[in-house]
Amino acid sequence: MIDTHCHLDFEAFDNDRAEVMQRAYANDISDIIIPGTERIHWDRIKDLCSADTGEQPPGQPRLHPCYGLHPYWVCEKNRPDIEALIDYIDINRPIAVGECGLDFRPRQADKKTQLYFFETQLGIAADARLPVVIHSVRATETVIQLIKKNNSLRGMIHSYSGSLEQARQLIDLNFYISLGGSVSYDNASKIRRVAKEIPLTSLLLETDAPDQPDKINQQKRNEPAYLLNTLDVISGLRKQPAETIALQTTSNARALFDIP
Repeated sequence: MIDTHCHLDFEAFDNDRAEVMQRAYANDISDIIIPGTERIHWDRIKDLCSADTGEQPPGQPRLHPCYGLHPYWVCEKNRPDIEALIDYIDINRPIAVGECGLDFRPRQADKKTQLYFFETQLGIAADARLPVVIHSVRATETVIQLIKKNNSLRGMIHSYSGSLEQARQLIDLNFYISLGGSVSYDNASKIRRVAKEIPLTSLLLETDAPDQPDKINQQKRNEPAYLLNTLDVISGLRKQPAETIALQTTSNARALFDIP
């Protein structure tokens, strides 16, 4: 399986990163995609992924980089990071642009600033002919409208939180719906419906580790090995074998991110 969204570069993994990767591999995780959140993280992600030669490393998953600017940390003084991102992607081609997007919860960056950074990164992805990894919280309709402005875009909506109808619109726009540990909670009825009803050919799996642990591991640091729990939940919701879901979602991720 492929964990399509894991912040393996975060400090939460500094003390046992090698062990985390070994546990992931032992639990059938063949590949991990690491999204970029801030300019200061790009080099660390590049270094983590630099040993990837295209072959499976012994005893651990392959790591794949994305570079982007997360809406949590965008601000006016960081506008030069956009030019830096263009240059960085040109020199160090990743598998995707991101994590970028919109987060309209209170106490986040103002909407105007978020929109500037997000729209600019969508343009960068289109120009580079790369998929885009999108963070969308309380902003799904706005995200849909911005994607519609550029019909060459493709990508994934990570940790999807919108409605089933919005998911269908995004799928029609060449986007995959990525689900993680939140689908395991009994009160997540909206996301569970999405998990049950969207085409399996449009579904991706993720952990968003170290955040968003599943119900079994709530209060713990999340990690890629726990992706199996999300797989089991979705298998139960869809009434399909876990192996079928694992194979198809892995195939989906390989197709989107051009992973051999």
